[in-house]
Amino acid sequence: IGLGIPAEPLFRSRDLLSRFTRIILAALVCGVSMTSCTYVADNAVNHNDEADSQDQTERTIWVVSDIHAMAPELLNDQYKAEDATKDPKLLLYSTEILDKLVGDALTAKPDMMLITGDLTELGDQKSHELVANTLGKLVSEGIKVVVIPGNHDVDNADGSTSPQLFAELYKDLGFNMAYAKDQASLSYACEPFDGLVLLCLDTSTGSIGDTTMKWLLDETDKAHEQGKQVVVMQHHNVMEHYDGKSSLQKENVLVNYGDVADKMTKNGIHLVFSGHAHMPDIAQYREKLEAGVDSLVEVETGSLLTYPNGWRIIKVNGSFKKWNISTQYIKSIPSIADVRKVSYKLYQDALPDIMKNHIDAFWPVFDSYRYVLTDSNLPEEILPTNIEDFREWFMEGMGDQMCKGFLLHIAGNEEKNPEAAVLRTQFKEGMENMVRKRLVAYNVDEETTDMLMLFVGATYEVLFKPKVESLLTDTNQVAEEGLSSSTDDLNDL
Repeated sequence: IGLGIPAEPLFRSRDLLSRFTRIILAALVCGVSMTSCTYVADNAVNHNDEADSQDQTERTIWVVSDIHAMAPELLNDQYKAEDATKDPKLLLYSTEILDKLVGDALTAKPDMMLITGDLTELGDQKSHELVANTLGKLVSEGIKVVVIPGNHDVDNADGSTSPQLFAELYKDLGFNMAYAKDQASLSYACEPFDGLVLLCLDTSTGSIGDTTMKWLLDETDKAHEQGKQVVVMQHHNVMEHYDGKSSLQKENVLVNYGDVADKMTKNGIHLVFSGHAHMPDIAQYREKLEAGVDSLVEVETGSLLTYPNGWRIIKVNGSFKKWNISTQYIKSIPSIADVRKVSYKLYQDALPDIMKNHIDAFWPVFDSYRYVLTDSNLPEEILPTNIEDFREWFMEGMGDQMCKGFLLHIAGNEEKNPEAAVLRTQFKEGMENMVRKRLVAYNVDEETTDMLMLFVGATYEVLFKPKVESLLTDTNQVAEEGLSSSTDDLNDL
């Protein structure tokens, strides 16, 4: 093929090199297991210009997620030694941060606050009581509050809160507003304002069962028949916020996310509020239909306790067809003058250990590919032979890029940061350097090394680069021609 290499050796090498490249690719894909991307289209929420012009009423809705509150008496020595937990959440200050949020809300007086799960860290009754009582101050002032549970809130191994107790504790924060309840979960439907139906989905188990799905679609049909707008709130993501998220960060998306997103879209649901991943990100699921393209927009809100420590402020018109979004941040509390600075440093310090945990989790998969070296002349040790070697090799080669990419991502609007373009180049260079360094360390001859690097580079361009582009250019669905899209994560829905 013009490379000046005998045909027979090349044929034999191709099989080995192809298999070897698959291994490297699989390992590196795992390496970017923490990032995300977005898009919102004009048809995300139906527009009716005539109706909009007639209704000038505007309401303000705050969307908050992942409070992870802990009652002060639960903050034992383990939690007080912040570096012992390797947790980027500001758990020591959770009650102060919640008090700050509520205080700001009492001043601003939004019409409603939605909280998309993980109200507590441990799911214990004391912390739930604290959260319910604190949020109750808003209800006392006429501000509607609607909550749903997250994976930390009910039947938690460390907690003591059953689904029934959760509903009782938060009865004044949504559950008493319900006009319909799902018998299979804590999901419920309410109409906080005339014409707006809010479907509050319980995804605390990480999935939506068939019974709950049918309930959801039935309630959606009933609302649409009455000419009402339908919006969903839930804890887990209902779509990939970047290509490959369902495999790289599968714990963040619903187990059956594809089916749920498809059914929501086809049944006329266009807007979902979620949390769970602790990142401010907006993404779009689009379904090619005979009549064109329909869409579902997911607004994911980050955690108050992790950088960038934000929540959403939504301005919506009286017909609930125009939704404008902005993002606000917890900037200071009595104990911390600059919350975001402290939070950023905590996240930065925790990231290497977070990355190591993801790499360790991938070790069994990587190790299972060792058989491809059986018929080759390459030494078996060319692949890491134990988890410690694997972790060290991976962190040395790609750890810095992985951490930088994640920090870019959690801030939102990755593609608007000039560091993203540099990092996209560094990902490829890091991948090639870590492979070449390994080959040199085990005295692989130059010709074989060059051939392997040729395949590594080609594989990166074809299979790995699209995922990196999806992560760092803030897009999702980039693999589907005509559906690629991006938007502002923080403002202007």
